[in-house]
Amino acid sequence: MKIVISEPVPFFSDGDEDSFFHWLKSIDAVKDFAGSPRGLEVELEDPVEDVSLGELIGLLTRYGLDTKCLRRLRTPQNEAWFADEQMYWHKSVFKD
Repeated sequence: MKIVISEPVPFFSDGDEDSFFHWLKSIDAVKDFAGSPRGLEVELEDPVEDVSLGELIGLLTRYGLDTKCLRRLRTPQNEAWFADEQMYWHKSVFKD
């Protein structure tokens, strides 16, 4: 499964950029990623486990990136917590 996220622009320092990519690489479900004209294409395990999905939510939220790309990671197994309207990310992920 592949999602496309925007890369933070600008990074505020070399360390900030290193931290972003270190965090992305540390997420278990992330198999690979590469830049493209559309953004950062991230290849993920399918299905994405809950812990990895939580890390992706945290990473994108921390860097102020569009989280709508995570919509497609909703499954019958995770929708009880992932699509919960009380969660801080719900509006940014599921509302247009």
